[in-house]
Amino acid sequence: MDVQSVRLYQDSVFHKRVQDGPTPWHSDARMAPFDTSNMVTFWIPLQHIPEPKKGGTGLLFVDKSHSDFALPYWNAFDSKEYSRLDTRYGSEQMINHHMPLNIGDLTAHAGWTLHCSNENDYDGTSDQQERYALAVSFVDTKAEVRQEAQDIKKLDDAYGGNSKDSLGDNEDRWSFKSWVVEVKPRTYFEHDLVPIVWPTQDLNS
Repeated sequence: MDVQSVRLYQDSVFHKRVQDGPTPWHSDARMAPFDTSNMVTFWIPLQHIPEPKKGGTGLLFVDKSHSDFALPYWNAFDSKEYSRLDTRYGSEQMINHHMPLNIGDLTAHAGWTLHCSNENDYDGTSDQQERYALAVSFVDTKAEVRQEAQDIKKLDDAYGGNSKDSLGDNEDRWSFKSWVVEVKPRTYFEHDLVPIVWPTQDLNS
């Protein structure tokens, strides 16, 4: 990220069960409460992930989408524009993956990189049944919290379809609602639930 220090934002276990549908195109930074471009997520499979034609449900990425500022600025997170990415980016070849993945492998993507995963249509013949993966996200320590991210009721209403005022996708509100109201927005903050984890020498000073 080329920043002076890094904060642990969240970690999540993703369980894709047999017959679970596809995970739609999204970007992690749009779900986070921060106003920043300096965010990275490590996606770590907890089992072997075969290639897609053998049932693999690892992440698919749109190359260079992290620099497409117009897409999230002009289009809501549920916009039809996300269903025509091959047209927007010129070719389906812009959509790539890194499967197969084994235990010990991982993928890393920027916070604004568009990614998704296929449905788990296991039918007894493919190489993957249920899929487990761990995602760990880090953010620039200087990233500031957006003031509107502290209005948890509005976020809950927006996710339930009762409000059109949300600037982002509020699915991650469950991961930050316990701490985000305890920090001052638009300024540097410290909180035990989003600790600074790098550089390590600062932790011992």
